[in-house]
Amino acid sequence: MAGLSVDAWGALAHPIREHPPAESAPWKDNAYLGFWDPEHDVYGTIHVSTSPNSRDTLARASLSVRGRTAEVAEELAPASFTSPSIAFDLAGRITVDAPGLRAKLELAPLFTIGDYRATDIVADLVRDAPLQHVEQFARVAGEAEVAGETTTVDGVGFRDRTWGYRDESVSMPEYFALMAVFPGHGLVGLRFAQPDGGERTAGFRLDDDTALAVSAVAPITRDASGLFAAVDVTLADGQRLRLRRTRRTAGFWVPMGWERTAPTLSAYDEFVEIRTDRGDTGFGIVEQGIIRQLV
Repeated sequence: MAGLSVDAWGALAHPIREHPPAESAPWKDNAYLGFWDPEHDVYGTIHVSTSPNSRDTLARASLSVRGRTAEVAEELAPASFTSPSIAFDLAGRITVDAPGLRAKLELAPLFTIGDYRATDIVADLVRDAPLQHVEQFARVAGEAEVAGETTTVDGVGFRDRTWGYRDESVSMPEYFALMAVFPGHGLVGLRFAQPDGGERTAGFRLDDDTALAVSAVAPITRDASGLFAAVDVTLADGQRLRLRRTRRTAGFWVPMGWERTAPTLSAYDEFVEIRTDRGDTGFGIVEQGIIRQLV
């Protein structure tokens, strides 16, 4: 596949930090892929988070194949995105090989990059050292197996790469994230509550040539269990898109580390079909996270 080189991915192939920083705050290098293939009924997320100065590291793969689900979560060594069962190659190849759970995936870039390096999308953990974040949609091809149920993968996904000082349970009291692909473009809408009570909104409408910024992600409508029902997304040129979930096909809890007393971030991914008020149908992931405070 044409995407299998670090050159094809640019900033999404940013190298992992090998040496501890001067600050004592946890530095994290994260990479993420969420992908979907409704035709073959396969959905998955692979997330790796390593650190040169924190023990809070994680490699996690969650897969659903024709309704069967499985997950593996393992610690990562410093400066590595490879655990005993999971390998996340920044050039665009991901493998998972665990009991009852296998995947071999190859990724190629889709649409242009969403670059947040000039914006503070979450509160700085260390003053004047904002978290660096880039993202891009991807074509995802390969195969996946859960509990003996095997399928081809020929779908679409969302990939990101983040590096810097990070502690999700401190910096993000609550957040909402939408990542979806529609005919000819992808849409990302992010909204973060801040520790000081404020909010930050970010995102892009991405096509082959342009990245049009998102200026608002509101209001958010949820169903009776707090899961996604609808949202309005406003673009920087004034366009307002009204998006509504038409079906939910899979979902996973999102571990961000290992067990801890509060505050602790609790997050969930929903794989959803979405229809706009203009009649376009797309598919993607909605993730919502909130801090659990009781000790």
